[in-house]
Amino acid sequence: MQLFSSWTGGEFLLFYAVLLAMAVAASWWIPLNLRPAGRRDESLDSESLALLAGGPQRHADSVIADLYAQGGLADAGDGKLSVVNSAIPASVAGKAVLALESPFKVNAARAALAVHAERVTARLRRQGLVAFAEEVNRLRWLAITPFGVLFVTGLYRQRAGSALDEPTGGLVGLLIVTVMAAVIRFATVDTRTAGGIETYHRMCDRAERMRRAPQPHEAALAVALFGTGVLVGTPWEAVHAMRQQGSG
Repeated sequence: MQLFSSWTGGEFLLFYAVLLAMAVAASWWIPLNLRPAGRRDESLDSESLALLAGGPQRHADSVIADLYAQGGLADAGDGKLSVVNSAIPASVAGKAVLALESPFKVNAARAALAVHAERVTARLRRQGLVAFAEEVNRLRWLAITPFGVLFVTGLYRQRAGSALDEPTGGLVGLLIVTVMAAVIRFATVDTRTAGGIETYHRMCDRAERMRRAPQPHEAALAVALFGTGVLVGTPWEAVHAMRQQGSG
């Protein structure tokens, strides 16, 4: 006797939908509880925190916000930035942006900062705040395992039903949803260690005031932790506007 042979199509679809919801929940629970422990480090600079919080894009936003707040960059219009003072104090990454030919778009700054972001990320791995590549891949495959088991089960039922000339369009649709969910989850697994995540949340709690009213010297850290939205209502709001417009 074939497995699920006594079930109607509707009964199996309901069963599959419940299992799909459970697979989604499991795909989030697995990385959350099985990620490397790593360690905490609350002495990180704004560039390290930006990468820990939002990856290379957040890192670029933080560096640009810092340079803009210090008066090194200005809004050149048409979604572009220009260098107005290349002599301001800046990190190695900041100097790479100040060396760009004006005017330039945010994407040009991100490209110039890419190698610096890679170096900082490598340092975060050594510090135990970001997982190594093999650990991340392990988490990704573990996270999508529930979808794999579910897909095989559904495909078995779909083929059995098709052989009996049963309508299987609804099940095929759910199988496609399962594959899409697995792909999305594989690509979005958090690469930070447990210590890295805890470090980020602790730093956010300590810097809560910056979310509401960042000072010029705090722009880099505020954006690193909370994104460019903290610049709304400040003299540096143009950085957020460029980010939102996708004018990089």
